[in-house]
Amino acid sequence: MKRRWWAVLVIGVTLAGIIMSGCNKPAERAVSNSVKKRVMFVSIVTGGVAWGAAQKGFEDALKELDWEGQYVSPMQANNTAEVVNLLETAVTNNSDAILGVILDTEQVVDVFTRAREKKIAIITCNTYTTPQLQDCWIGTDPVGMGKAQAQAVLDNFTGDNITLAYIQTLLTVPTQNQQYEAMKEVLLEKYPNAVFVQDQCDSNAQIAADKCAALKKSYPDLNVIVCADGYGASGVANFIESEKYKDEIAGIGIDDSTEMLGFVKQGIMRCTIAQDFYTMGYQGVMMAQEVLEGKKLPFDNDSGTITITTDKVDAHFALLQERGLVNQN
Repeated sequence: MKRRWWAVLVIGVTLAGIIMSGCNKPAERAVSNSVKKRVMFVSIVTGGVAWGAAQKGFEDALKELDWEGQYVSPMQANNTAEVVNLLETAVTNNSDAILGVILDTEQVVDVFTRAREKKIAIITCNTYTTPQLQDCWIGTDPVGMGKAQAQAVLDNFTGDNITLAYIQTLLTVPTQNQQYEAMKEVLLEKYPNAVFVQDQCDSNAQIAADKCAALKKSYPDLNVIVCADGYGASGVANFIESEKYKDEIAGIGIDDSTEMLGFVKQGIMRCTIAQDFYTMGYQGVMMAQEVLEGKKLPFDNDSGTITITTDKVDAHFALLQERGLVNQN
């Protein structure tokens, strides 16, 4: 009898352990969640004030979450074919999330569709495709940026009529075209006879300077230049400075490189409009975390802008130091 009682007890304890282990789902999820998530940030360029800040925000967020990640970009800036190849790598390697900068939606339809099938979280920064191809995006609201650019022109131009050149990265970038149209709409209310011309600089300062020189010849009345590309804005400033057009042409820059802030402080550019690229990179990772947790986020997420005039340069520079984006010296 004692042996039978002991056998029954052993079997009972064993069955109880099996049942309890089968019900212990939270413990299983804890083990699964202990594996570090992997994120690839596929950008269009490495370095520079804008995407350099985005990379810093991205890496700070990875460190905070204890995730693994890599920031990559094409060998040639803005090369969309190379961007697609890098996205293919992220999908093939089964990344948990992708942060991307997409200049051509049509080129990424296939790779993003396959990423969605694999349940990879897709967040884009300062560009976007469609809600069908990605979870959400964070960046500068294009309409808001266009209105900010228009207001900057109105605040810094006092002539009778505007002849304005708009220098952007590529003429195919949807968000920049939206900015341009929103800016035009506001300016035409006050200057119905204004002349507008768009051109591109391919994120190259020298190309931007050369384009400005050519446009000045084609449009002798050119009196406003608005730039939507961080590298191009330096070229615009160099053109205005070298040709001594500081008083004749109102230059509206973009982003907050120390060089651009210097141009503003000297009055070569009337102001610059900073986009918060650090927040794009940082919050992009945090949004990916929420998506992977099953949360539904708004598709549009504005990271905001700030117009920096001469009197605001020093305070903004202090903010960049605080974020570790410029040297403390």
